[in-house]
Amino acid sequence: MTDTPPSRSALDWLVLAAYAAPAFSQSLIHGPTGGVIQGIYARDFSVSLQSIATVLLIASLFDATVNPLMGLLSDRHRARGGTRKPWLLFGSLFSAVACWFLFAPSPPVTPVYFGTWLLLAYAGWAIAEVPYAAWMSEISSDYDDRTRLATWRGVAMYGGAMAFVAIPYLPMFPTTEFSPATLRWTAILAAAALPLLAVWAILKVPSGAGASRAGVTPNAFRGVIGNRPLRRFALLFFLYNLASGVMNGVMFFYIDSHLHLGSFMAGLFLLTLPLGAIAVPLWGALCRRYGKQRTWAAGAAGSALCILLFLAVPAGPGGTLWLAIVQVLVILLYAGFPVAAPAVLADVIDYGRLRFGVDYAGTYFSIYNIMYKAVPGLGGALAIALLVRGGFDASLAEQSSRGTISLLATFCGIPALLLLIVTPMLWYFPIDARRHRIIIKRLQLREARRAALPASARLSA
Repeated sequence: MTDTPPSRSALDWLVLAAYAAPAFSQSLIHGPTGGVIQGIYARDFSVSLQSIATVLLIASLFDATVNPLMGLLSDRHRARGGTRKPWLLFGSLFSAVACWFLFAPSPPVTPVYFGTWLLLAYAGWAIAEVPYAAWMSEISSDYDDRTRLATWRGVAMYGGAMAFVAIPYLPMFPTTEFSPATLRWTAILAAAALPLLAVWAILKVPSGAGASRAGVTPNAFRGVIGNRPLRRFALLFFLYNLASGVMNGVMFFYIDSHLHLGSFMAGLFLLTLPLGAIAVPLWGALCRRYGKQRTWAAGAAGSALCILLFLAVPAGPGGTLWLAIVQVLVILLYAGFPVAAPAVLADVIDYGRLRFGVDYAGTYFSIYNIMYKAVPGLGGALAIALLVRGGFDASLAEQSSRGTISLLATFCGIPALLLLIVTPMLWYFPIDARRHRIIIKRLQLREARRAALPASARLSA
């Protein structure tokens, strides 16, 4: 690894905290869609697995459409002198309404109901989260400051996830299992947190550097196809999140139906997620010292190997400790992802600015959001379809050997293989700290030359 000395941060910690705050509420509302909500809709509302798989597939395709649209619109708004802030506020309010109906349904619940509100929730998330993520690349152009922003954001994401898994432990619930009642309380908490934390970020965090060549309409297609580092990032990020989606899509069934430890599921995440949150700053330090790409690659390789350990966890109460140990290892190794991934993409955005002279941050982060949200949904749909084809039946107390093999192969084998494919792609990613410094220097020189031109010549420069 290249030894890169860390730099001092130019950002006040209150700015870092305020920027990270919306990630808490966003992670909170994404918690149920990580595998819990499909399990509850199947178990408690009798929606068939086939219908759920279809809804997840449609939602993934919809998300793949709405995210680039929000990226393009927010980029155009930014190019005309606007900021990312109104998008964050409106999207947060929209998401709060959609999540209420998605997480607190009134029976009878149909596949159409599930699909409609899931699509609307995806729309709200895209409106808020694509501009919010792009905002990070505009707050600072410093290589290490972006890692710090991503680190604070990663800690907030773990905080939101912990808040979700802690809800079943509130005293008003008779058990610690995820249930329709715990989903309703998730909706209540989200309704308060989404707008409040968005307002704090809007008031405290600066809008950031102005967009390159303000007033020029970006050609998003050219900016995506012509950016080779972006294409490489998109491919590896697709595979990385597909692995996560396949695993999370069937985790509920692995713990509840295979291990018969459904009552321990919330407690498992409540135990392991704080450790992940603690690990995020450590990964941030490693990224600043050894480089984002190779640190992330090491985490991906370790995660792949640890995921295979789930195959050895015994069913029943005797497997509780082993399940916790393996999950802790996976969480600790995964914690480098929320730090490295957005920070690497922010560097790719700078390359795009240098290559094309236009700021495509919203468009690029819309691709990030597709991979982060829609691809896991696609992976979940694929995983459930494989379970159905393999003979798995969620309504059975004891699975057939064919159903068990299908579950374990899907839950462990596919994610581990995908992560091992991603590892070398990350290790040799082309933009490192040295190359990023060159990009920034060239951007600064170009902006200095442009500033020296007469005002009439700047628009065409």
